[in-house]
Amino acid sequence: MNDQERVKYNRLILENEELTNELNSGKRKIEESIYNLEEDFHRGFQELSSLNDENSRFGGSKTSWLQRNNEEQERAFRQLLRESNEQIALAYKKETKKMDEEREMLYKKRSDIPWD
Repeated sequence: MNDQERVKYNRLILENEELTNELNSGKRKIEESIYNLEEDFHRGFQELSSLNDENSRFGGSKTSWLQRNNEEQERAFRQLLRESNEQIALAYKKETKKMDEEREMLYKKRSDIPWD
């Protein structure tokens, strides 16, 4: 009977560890996606800046206003991405802590099972 209880807790501990690994893998994928998105935004805004510079050489009158507007938008996007990344990191940290506490509880319950 006690052996079956230990096996049950071993299985629960392994499931918890697998979920934690999946959570960490998901976090890395999301962080990579956010990084790639930020890089794409940066390249897009650089291209926009180049187009504005080219436009100004051909007599575009609103170029400086457009350039400032584009720079403000880029800053706003970067800020939103940073905030999103921070929120995601906080959520993952909270969930990881919860899973660690659950795993510790499972270890404790398993260790409380007497050996026959």
